Amino acid sequence: MKRRTLIALIALTPLLGVACSDDEAAMSTTTSAAPEVGNPDPPVPIDINTIPYKPGDLVALGDVKIQIGVPTSSEEDVFSFDVTVTSGSLEPFTIAPSMFLVYTLDGKSYIPEAGSTTEQFGDYTLQSEEVYQGVFSVKIPTDSEPVMFLADLSPIGDRYFPGAWIFDPNFTPETQE
Repeated sequence: MKRRTLIALIALTPLLGVACSDDEAAMSTTTSAAPEVGNPDPPVPIDINTIPYKPGDLVALGDVKIQIGVPTSSEEDVFSFDVTVTSGSLEPFTIAPSMFLVYTLDGKSYIPEAGSTTEQFGDYTLQSEEVYQGVFSVKIPTDSEPVMFLADLSPIGDRYFPGAWIFDPNFTPETQE
């Protein structure tokens, strides 16, 4: 699992570098038919954290705190984990399923979906200081392994930021010299 995590981070590193570049050539979009490793679809937000969080980390992303649990997989290719979203805002705000994605090694992303035992995650309006808990569940039809969870609440407003979690709970970022 640690090797796969390292591969995923190496694959995402060029994208994070492009997102921070002022070079217009680097910012141009390509029209390839199939997603490629290191080229997630949709692209990772420009202002994403460069060192991902891991399951169990409680992360403040502006006026909201998010925490994810350790993921589980089933035989039906269903990948799921618990997510807790806590409002720190004085005003109510609405989250949408499209703000939460799971990326796989092949560059594809999946939004949460309702299952036979789970309801749609993320279709909710939080009041001030309210806690929303749910199960994020996706069906991944390919053999590609899920690597990252992305919560991008920036469409809500200036006080909300995107954040990324890597699914390996034993992940330790390498220090750069």
